[in-house]
Amino acid sequence: MQALESRCHYIDLTIHTEREKMLRIRQIVGDGMLAEYDFSDEEQAELVQFIDENKRRLRELSLRTVLKTADLMRSFPNDKWKRVAQISLMK
Repeated sequence: MQALESRCHYIDLTIHTEREKMLRIRQIVGDGMLAEYDFSDEEQAELVQFIDENKRRLRELSLRTVLKTADLMRSFPNDKWKRVAQISLMK
């Protein structure tokens, strides 16, 4: 990690708790993070709700997880994406 930090600009945003991470996820999704997916407002809300309900079971609670979940939601319609997310993104 030190080698990576020495090569990059590193900013600690002090976002460490689950609550802080979920607030940031909601903010970034609300600002258009998922615009390229053409999800409806209801679909975006469902995706964020799914992540929030399962945040303690996820391998990682991050914006990258949001994108992975969005990819699954697009690829597996009719709530099948939830099962695939449970298998692939959770402990």
